[in-house]
Amino acid sequence: MTTNRYLILDSRFNPVAHGTSENRPGDKIWEIEIDHGDIKDILSHEYVRLASTSERVPAVEGKVVDYKNGILYVEPTKKLGEEVRRNLRMPTNFQSYIYPVTGHWKGRREVTGNDISCGGVSFYCDEELKVSEIVEIVIPITSEPIILLARVLRQRPSGDGRPMYATMFYDMIYDQEKIVREAVFNLQLDAFWQQEQKKDGEKESEDQTCAN
Repeated sequence: MTTNRYLILDSRFNPVAHGTSENRPGDKIWEIEIDHGDIKDILSHEYVRLASTSERVPAVEGKVVDYKNGILYVEPTKKLGEEVRRNLRMPTNFQSYIYPVTGHWKGRREVTGNDISCGGVSFYCDEELKVSEIVEIVIPITSEPIILLARVLRQRPSGDGRPMYATMFYDMIYDQEKIVREAVFNLQLDAFWQQEQKKDGEKESEDQTCAN
């Protein structure tokens, strides 16, 4: 039986946990073994969304039925579209470069990543880019760096005054989509791990304070 990895999303499609399951899409009750995330946060929602790393398993909305011994029991209520995975967006701050494809400038330009999803990436760039122009961008946070085409959608407001651009990946092939999807999920796992490490550190500090 295949084990699938899932991100568990709240009603606003914000990731709140990660888990694994061997259930098949047709099963009436899914058993999700939670390995990262805040259980109290999960149980505060009547319904959650489950987004698998595998494109063969559709994203679903489900009703939280129970939680016992690290297992979340969810009753799937409806399938969700592929846009759930595509729009899952994670903050990032990688340093990279873009190259012109349809623009009239030459050479390369430095960019700093702001966030990334399976469908696109936003980044800071000190030089002006035109809406609708296509660039090549090096994505360094995947298992191996890859170069993708991206179409500039718009310039977004930036808190530090640097121009920030939202782009949509363009003309991706299946293997590229899979690599980016895995990278986005892994970024979320790293975020969960860092949150748990921070909580453990705060708890240890409190315990030491009480002991003193």
